[in-house]
Amino acid sequence: MKNLLIPLFILGCISLLTGYFQFIVDDKGNIPINRFRLTGCIGDVLVGMVLGTSDLCARQLSDKAKSALLVYGGIALFFLGFRLGT
Repeated sequence: MKNLLIPLFILGCISLLTGYFQFIVDDKGNIPINRFRLTGCIGDVLVGMVLGTSDLCARQLSDKAKSALLVYGGIALFFLGFRLGT
């Protein structure tokens, strides 16, 4: 069981970071460095999560909805890993 935890946590981390980075990049693929330095663009991520969740509730699969699914999946994998580890 312990051998399963490391890959589970790595997949959760990759999922979280992929969703996070999809929220903060603009259309050209650039990251706003001035906002990223101070706050990590947490406002963009929170607004994106709200909009993505509302799209998911409306059963629309937009880009923000896909990113929200990645973040939720990463959280679920971390939760599952911590529950299996205890």
